[in-house]
Amino acid sequence: MTRVIQIRNYGVYVADERGGQHHSPHCHVKHRGRRIASIHIVSLEMFIEIEPVPGDVMARIVENQEALMAEWERLNS
Repeated sequence: MTRVIQIRNYGVYVADERGGQHHSPHCHVKHRGRRIASIHIVSLEMFIEIEPVPGDVMARIVENQEALMAEWERLNS
């Protein structure tokens, strides 16, 4: 799993799913190493929300959508 974004105690990660269960492009939001949400990169829809994602973290995800997609493609092509 590669961290693409770090903001305060939050990290946004993209996983290598080759050889495993393949999902649509998504990222995981972690707070202090614990996953709090999973978000589709293309639509930016949250499909797992364990805890709310702070607005500034979500804004950074939107700003870095292309970088998240590029990392997904690099890891999963």
